[in-house]
Amino acid sequence: MNSKIGSSRVLKIALLSATVIAGLPALAAAQATAPQTAPQSDTLDAVVVTGFKQSYANAVRAKKNAIEITDGISSDGLGRFPDLNVGEALQRVPGVQINREAEGRDATINLRGMPGEYARMTLNGQAFAEPPLLRDNQGTPLGAFNSDIFSAFVIQKSPMANTVAGGLSGNVDMQIAPALSRRDGGSLKAAYEYNTLGNLGAPAYTASYNKHLSDDLAVFGTVAYKKENFRRDSILINSYSVLTPAYTGLSTANFLAKYGEYYSSTPCTTGSSAFCSYMAGASGTKGTSGLYFNSQTRQYSRMNKGETWSASGGLEWKPNDNTKLGLVGYYTNRDLPKTRQDLMINGLNSGSIVTPVGTPFKVSDGRYVYDSITFTNPDALMSSRLYSQHQESQGVIGNIDWNNDDWRLAGVFTASGGKNASVETQVDINTLIVSGGNGISGSLSTGRDNIGDYSYTISPTPVTGIPAGTTWYWGGVSDPTAIYNSATRSAATRRMQITGTQSYAENSLYAAQFDAERFVKLGPIKSIQGGVRLERTSYTSSGYRVYAYGLQMQNITSAMVKQAPYVDDFFGGKGGNYTSNWQVIDLDAFLSAVKPVTEYAPSGGGLSPTGLNIRYQDDNYALRNYTNDDDTTQAYLMAKYDTELLGHRVRGNFGARYENTENKLSVLDQKTPPADAIGSKNIYANVDYKNKYDFFLPSAIFAADLTDDLILRGAYYKTYVRPHPRQFSPVTKIGLKTLDTALTSASTTVSYVPITIGNNNLKPYMATSMDLSLEWYNRPNGLVSLAVFEKKITGRIVATSDPALLCPSDGSTWGYGTLTWDGTYCSTSSSTATNITHIVASGSYNLDKPTTVHGVEFNIQQNLDFLPGFWKNFGGSFNYAYTTSKSPAIAPFPGISKHNVNLIGYYETPKYGVRLVYNYRSAYDLNANGTFTGGSRSVRPRGQLDLATSYNVTDRFSLALDVYNLTDAIRFEYENDEDVVRTANYDGRTITLTARATF
Repeated sequence: MNSKIGSSRVLKIALLSATVIAGLPALAAAQATAPQTAPQSDTLDAVVVTGFKQSYANAVRAKKNAIEITDGISSDGLGRFPDLNVGEALQRVPGVQINREAEGRDATINLRGMPGEYARMTLNGQAFAEPPLLRDNQGTPLGAFNSDIFSAFVIQKSPMANTVAGGLSGNVDMQIAPALSRRDGGSLKAAYEYNTLGNLGAPAYTASYNKHLSDDLAVFGTVAYKKENFRRDSILINSYSVLTPAYTGLSTANFLAKYGEYYSSTPCTTGSSAFCSYMAGASGTKGTSGLYFNSQTRQYSRMNKGETWSASGGLEWKPNDNTKLGLVGYYTNRDLPKTRQDLMINGLNSGSIVTPVGTPFKVSDGRYVYDSITFTNPDALMSSRLYSQHQESQGVIGNIDWNNDDWRLAGVFTASGGKNASVETQVDINTLIVSGGNGISGSLSTGRDNIGDYSYTISPTPVTGIPAGTTWYWGGVSDPTAIYNSATRSAATRRMQITGTQSYAENSLYAAQFDAERFVKLGPIKSIQGGVRLERTSYTSSGYRVYAYGLQMQNITSAMVKQAPYVDDFFGGKGGNYTSNWQVIDLDAFLSAVKPVTEYAPSGGGLSPTGLNIRYQDDNYALRNYTNDDDTTQAYLMAKYDTELLGHRVRGNFGARYENTENKLSVLDQKTPPADAIGSKNIYANVDYKNKYDFFLPSAIFAADLTDDLILRGAYYKTYVRPHPRQFSPVTKIGLKTLDTALTSASTTVSYVPITIGNNNLKPYMATSMDLSLEWYNRPNGLVSLAVFEKKITGRIVATSDPALLCPSDGSTWGYGTLTWDGTYCSTSSSTATNITHIVASGSYNLDKPTTVHGVEFNIQQNLDFLPGFWKNFGGSFNYAYTTSKSPAIAPFPGISKHNVNLIGYYETPKYGVRLVYNYRSAYDLNANGTFTGGSRSVRPRGQLDLATSYNVTDRFSLALDVYNLTDAIRFEYENDEDVVRTANYDGRTITLTARATF
């Protein structure tokens, strides 16, 4: 790794800079700012410069004079962040990790190892309505904003009492500098992005202008446009299954003779965590796990197409020396209406015949797995999905500040709104598994830990499609998403599935805040500051799942199927021997032909926004339609001190924040069981819930000058995170009564009813944090620092299905009467000896056991300007973060990488320069994520090398060339062991060419 970064032979041209800053969030300086007097604050403003070397020098000076522990990055003097997006830029900061599992360049991040929703996003220090979450364990999609409208991003790792609460891992502040701090003039920027995967290009343009109308009045505005046109290819190994006689087509005796040495000869222990498969007559001489093979594989491409418009603007007026008024507004709209997903899926299910190839290998978790198989009679399927994405946010922040020698008074108001929509329309065509075989055969090798050894063949060509002249029949209320080529399901050989998930969320935030600071001389106390804040937030969720009833099926033709456009360059050619026998559906032609659809009258509702029938029994309707409103009253009091202790200067603050929240939920709760798999709008009723909670949040921060060059900082603080409404639905859903085939016998019929319990009483989760940082300023432009932290999190929200907790004797309002738990099952009062109904409930609750996160962050940055001649133009930085967590076994903490490394080397002169950045993130675990990617898995360590260069043609015109992912790195997921591959993602390289002029 060091050889890649340290090669001085290539470090010869000018550089675009990224300033690491530490500053008061609401007062950060702008891009291209004029010099100004620093405000009275414990933290220095960010200083934006045009060189990477000077950026580091400014960062060192700012950090040395700050109180709290902060890090950040600002745009360079050329008006851009020298990274592909904000998330990519922020990952250069110690303790920040980008989540590359977030498709579509959403650019979500983890802060100090914790999931994205644990961080609080603010704008100029104020809470605002960002595009709301639609998925679990993901933070705000920073990709929704064009970074050109911002001046800087500051990460507050140890917030003070006056900081907006809600960032358990920290606050990420997006900053737009005020108008008076900006230098008069404008800029124009044109860029072109080229993505090597698919040879896709996209232009981008930005225009900005700043103007002082007088010495005391200024305005500014920035408008940015970017086309989005990029692709991600993936190979998904969704599941591994245990080999059985039925899968191989062998008799039990022959199967045992061939494979019995890998199966347990005695029944497996219930509840054992070890893999175990029992077969009567097996020997188990080599193992007891059974033999595993890949039972579903997917080749997958996602095309992202659309555009992003972003803008910011504002004005600022200083009517006298004591008063300043400002207004800042922003708007962003990221719309990708033509995004689509195409998958080729091969499923080996009951009726498929599997023949293992070679010898099974032993996995570290004890399983034996076959890497290669051949197969016949698979469930062969092609799936094409329109996947429109739309993220939007807009708002305005107004402020007034007044100060004299004794007082500082400030008022801020905020009004903002956000939207997020993910609209999927899915059309699948598959050749079914049929008795006697469907004529399809193939082979598969997963490649184990090397996706370059992946191999997949399948025949005939095409493997599936729409036979000409087919008559289609709807699958009925028990199978509503499907249509078949036979009126009798058992006689069907082809199936089409028409469905899709439509997910919408909107939020709004209105707030008013007043702060007052009194400057005093009370021994070491220099000022006392306090404030109050009133905030109202509203979140509205809606969702649908659609199905196939009412289509104009007579208009479906074979011409709607075509060859996949990805087969010539799939996975950039790095995906081994992938198959080109891959077909996709012309979705525009298909959807135009089958619409308008006929409404399904018994459901009692109309059509979805995409014009298809709504499946009311599905989770996406049953759990996703509600509103969540919070009215929060906040107050804080804080004392600032500056004194000497044993001859050393010590400065800091201590105080507390109090927050009281009244929460109101309005939901469509389900009160009666559904009649069928479609459900009805009429089985839901509006229900309101109210919750109330308050928190007392103390904090204390100090900075001690041990010597002129050595500073020790420490912080203690409490903060909390409200449960995000999209992650923990307040709605109760009663599922369809289903036969339990595993428990049913000739004498007893056993059924079960799945129930998802509404999480309407969940409380926020709290963290008590301690930080300590030692910083050595070894020379004017150098820094070596070491920080350690601990966060003890209580009340984490976890899922459970334990009937001991979820079997209320009164039966709640589920419609099944009283319930009884016998130590194993939760049964209804209507159950008899021969006809039993079990309740299988699931829900979430606040965990009563704590989770602890520990971390160490090391940072060294040096400009070598003390060296003579050629060598003084070099510089660089290295930062390393080590993070671990300890959590209860029932609630593992996902997303934490133990090791995160950034190594940066640069060379710059006043005319030209270059920057090389290597980022490395070690392995981390992921939560289960539904049927798309399968169950829980881990991500393999990954490193990426990026390059940024620029050339100043004149003082007012510059060119830049950036290359991302020079190493052409692949993202790889696995299950327990790297040899058990689950997912491989390939994005290719991205190259951007930028021209910028100032005037």
